[in-house]
Amino acid sequence: MRTIFRLIAALLSAATPALANHPGENLDQVMAATEAAFEPTPTRSVPVLNARSGPGTAVALDELKGKIVVVSFVPRGCGAPCTAQQEQLGQALGSLNAGPMREMVEFVSVSDSPLAVTGPADNWTYAWAGGGQTAQTLAAAFAAQSERQDETPMIHLLDRGGRQVGIFHGSEFLPLNLVLYLNGLTNAHPQPEPGVFERLFGWLP
Repeated sequence: MRTIFRLIAALLSAATPALANHPGENLDQVMAATEAAFEPTPTRSVPVLNARSGPGTAVALDELKGKIVVVSFVPRGCGAPCTAQQEQLGQALGSLNAGPMREMVEFVSVSDSPLAVTGPADNWTYAWAGGGQTAQTLAAAFAAQSERQDETPMIHLLDRGGRQVGIFHGSEFLPLNLVLYLNGLTNAHPQPEPGVFERLFGWLP
């Protein structure tokens, strides 16, 4: 297993300059042509995430701005599809954490009940839905702009400004492709915060 992670880390290192030259829409085009599970989305602010990772400990996406965030949901009754997707995320996290991106990326998985275990790494938070919402309703809110609503469960990717930029569907994706896309996001220039004029007239999502 360590040999596999070393190989992935080497591939990732070799691919970094290429992806650094393809930020934004070009990065989306490259990944969409490579990975069938990937769907680029219009850049937009995400819904409020009502979730907790412990008694009195809220998970606030606003506090994670500055990092790339990977959000997934495990609704009650999802079963094997969600289990398989979480395993794929675990593989991606393992290879990602073998390199310098460990400090740049945060994984958040939301279920319907508190979990008796912590995440496999300090940059993977296990949380449960709160505020009268369920993992299913939160997942639906995050998936609102997807054109592939029947391809669930979904993994939502947020840029350093906290905006949704893409979705990985299901569990058939190659974990390395997810890692490469995250690497591309860390190299992309962050979008500036909208000014007063843009906020008033809704020019930015």
